[in-house]
Amino acid sequence: MALEIHDLLIVRDGFRLEIEYLRVERKTVLLGRNGAGKSTLLKYLMGFSKAVRGRTLIDGVNISNLPPEERPLGYIPQRLIRLPLSPLRQLEFFSRIHGSDYRPIVAKLGLQSLIEKRSLSIGETQLLTIATALLKNPRALLMDEPCANLDWPNKRTVLELVNNIEVPILYVTHDPFEALYLADEIALLEDKRLSGVYKNTAKNKVGEIYEQYDLYQLLKRM
Repeated sequence: MALEIHDLLIVRDGFRLEIEYLRVERKTVLLGRNGAGKSTLLKYLMGFSKAVRGRTLIDGVNISNLPPEERPLGYIPQRLIRLPLSPLRQLEFFSRIHGSDYRPIVAKLGLQSLIEKRSLSIGETQLLTIATALLKNPRALLMDEPCANLDWPNKRTVLELVNNIEVPILYVTHDPFEALYLADEIALLEDKRLSGVYKNTAKNKVGEIYEQYDLYQLLKRM
């Protein structure tokens, strides 16, 4: 499976974003400063906004003219989503909508204890949101700063969960350490342009450093 962006130009209120080509097959992190256009790109891919030109392809099929609900994409927005449902009811509800079964997803992601709760922390809410998005059986997953409001233990839990997801992921962040921890490749967005896509050769090394110097875990052992 692959998500492709071709010859994209978005212009709005003096803002201009250009991407000639980007292909997402595994875990691609889109890294850029605040205001670089990262969230704007994801909203375009989901069909929430229009572009002057550009095409979005899934496995070679152009989905650029499809409405958001028909695009085979999952979306985790930057703003935390809390629904007035228990975790179990939320998963059951969206399973019915998408004709899927939440139980294999919950088992694969190790979220069995989460669905038994009535109320969730911020980190647990984000885990539930990701599981809910996967009920759509998306061909690719778009994630907009999903760890922005999380402390390190919760951030690490979310990142480890993301590592277990097998569909292609375009993951947006402004944090280079987060990018190095997660990405198979890093797409760098600078000056409203994609300046390059780089293989993440430091991923294993960064993971080892986090294992060795996770202060929360070190303090527990003292």
